[in-house]
Amino acid sequence: MTDTRMRPRQQGVGGRISATTRTVRATTQLVRSGLSTTTRTTRLVVHRAGWSALVLLAGMLLLALAWGWVEAAAITCFVAVAALIALAVVFVPVTFRVRVDFEQSRVVVGRVSVAYLTVTASRRGSRATVVNVPVGELTASFLVPPLGPRETWREPFIIPTERRQVLTLGPAAATRVDPLGLLSRDTILSNKTELYVHPRTLAPDYSAIGLLRDLEGEISPTISPSDIAFHSLRDYAPGDDRRHVHWPTSARLGRLVVREFEQTRRSEHLVVLDLRRDSYDGEEAAELALSAACSYGVEAISLGRSASVRFGETEMPLTTAMRLLDAASDTKFVAEGLALDELVHAGLRERPQASAVTIITGERIDSEEIARAVRTVPLSARPLVLRTAAGGRVVRGRIADAPAFTFAQLSDLRRISGVMVL
Repeated sequence: MTDTRMRPRQQGVGGRISATTRTVRATTQLVRSGLSTTTRTTRLVVHRAGWSALVLLAGMLLLALAWGWVEAAAITCFVAVAALIALAVVFVPVTFRVRVDFEQSRVVVGRVSVAYLTVTASRRGSRATVVNVPVGELTASFLVPPLGPRETWREPFIIPTERRQVLTLGPAAATRVDPLGLLSRDTILSNKTELYVHPRTLAPDYSAIGLLRDLEGEISPTISPSDIAFHSLRDYAPGDDRRHVHWPTSARLGRLVVREFEQTRRSEHLVVLDLRRDSYDGEEAAELALSAACSYGVEAISLGRSASVRFGETEMPLTTAMRLLDAASDTKFVAEGLALDELVHAGLRERPQASAVTIITGERIDSEEIARAVRTVPLSARPLVLRTAAGGRVVRGRIADAPAFTFAQLSDLRRISGVMVL
């Protein structure tokens, strides 16, 4: 019968397995694949009952030798036999191999993630053993049944993904404990693997914002009477610039026809995320802000746009969406950090050609601090302030002449982008 359970790693002492065992020292290399070969490392742990037995053994032996107490000698023999049996039990060699791997090494927060423990016996088979697999701050315990020669036993288990994190799985260790709980021996059987729990993202439909008539800019859906990217011809209307009259077509049709264009805009988006924990009304609002910042970065990468996403003082990698989300998974909110205007100034120093600056923070931040950050943005760039809240509808306002939105759901980013389209 298989016994699979998840328990805290520092749980109290109890019968079959003592969780007060010290952390197993693995000498294996940290790798991201559970399939690599691992050098087995063992460690003997003496539990509280074992130390008590040693003290009792020494005391009874002293009484038996000094005063000749027969009862003390009998107790000494009993404790000594128990210790020898414990040593014999825990030093039975582990004769199987263990592999721990994931169905997926990267999942979105809240999605179900399944890992597998695979045990393969040697040519002599193996006896029943308990295998412990650390899963972040928890430990999954498996009772592996007796296996025949070359037999394989495979057990799936669910990985908790309720919050964004980089979750370390392993190393798996076989634990042998004597019946009296005096000693245990842990044998490392696998390497560590990592599961990246990515934040939620979506495509916010951010439109190109920047300087008009830029040769290196992006073509936007906005029609303009004067630009670089030709769109179509239309009839002349009073007020049109006669420099854009298309004379060959006008001569052929017998009426004036002018060219119209699609606006080309240079778009270099700078996204600044406030990582100070006190700026947000709870963890949910903070995670929403981080997801919004990642959404802008992922969309810029997928569309090949120039962008810079800064989490606090750190510029995030934007070579691929996977690298950005991996780095975001390991990002921690801090108790103290730079003010918003300092963060924006640092970002503009690295990206002086930014055409749009989006400042993402929480609703608990002072509006005056946000205003100072907005004033840091040059006139050539368009500022936008996004503030996350724990609940409620999208609220639109202005801070230092910059549009400011307070939102409570990630899907609200599309509504905000629709309002912001020029």
